Amino acid sequence: MGTMEKMFSVLGTVNHIAVSFDSNLREEARRALDEAEDYVCHADDLLSVFKPDSEVSVINRNAGLCDTRVCADTFELLRRSVELGSMTGGAFDITTMPLTQPGRVKARVDYRDIVLHPEDMSVRLRHKRQAIHLGGIAKGYAVDRVVSILKRHSVTCACINLGGTVRNIGPSRRVGIRNPFDPGKIIAVLGSTEEAVVTSGLYERGSHIYDPAAGKPAQTDVASVTAVGIDGAAADAVATACVVLGIERGIELLDSLGLDGFFVRTNGEILATQGLTSRVQII
Repeated sequence: MGTMEKMFSVLGTVNHIAVSFDSNLREEARRALDEAEDYVCHADDLLSVFKPDSEVSVINRNAGLCDTRVCADTFELLRRSVELGSMTGGAFDITTMPLTQPGRVKARVDYRDIVLHPEDMSVRLRHKRQAIHLGGIAKGYAVDRVVSILKRHSVTCACINLGGTVRNIGPSRRVGIRNPFDPGKIIAVLGSTEEAVVTSGLYERGSHIYDPAAGKPAQTDVASVTAVGIDGAAADAVATACVVLGIERGIELLDSLGLDGFFVRTNGEILATQGLTSRVQII
């Protein structure tokens, strides 16, 4: 059994993909890694708000003016984002970008103002100066797509880590959960199978997780939350939503979506949903 890996910087983070393969499948594994890297890089070209020619940047420039046609992948990610906005009661909302700008105009924040036209895969933001940002879901969505790419190339053993959004193929691997009070250390280890493991917390993004309803940085009892589930996009979005909602409502949300979670309160207390209690080892 051989191993091969790729490490590259894109989506605003460092990404690492490692695969194991039988000796007769070396070239197939190489093609799988190349295609996976190409996909993640292409996703960044489509979705980054820091690239003026990205489809997301064009949507934001056209806000309140006209529809923007996008590729199938961008459209599907936006559809999932709107869906998850509804499922989280608006706690996850990709239209919070105006809150990061001078004035923090709360009236411009509403995921329901994203109008999707599936007949021609076009998108419109209803009002001028609205803007979307996919930082709370893009890595989770991408990790799902990378898994599909690798499996299509007959990869049966792999570890994908897109800036801390982790998912495995094949044998269970232990996944470390960062200590929100000392980010250079691990607070717990999770035994994971092929589920996505996504951690979000105020330690990582500071005041950059916004409460859409309040129109200001989230202020709850959550220092960090790790969402675990087979749907990486949902786990990514819900991890962010749980920081906004707080632990009690966050656990209710995870349960309603069939996800598990590991919480660290701002006072240091640790909680895990029932599905994780036997799988988490506190360090």
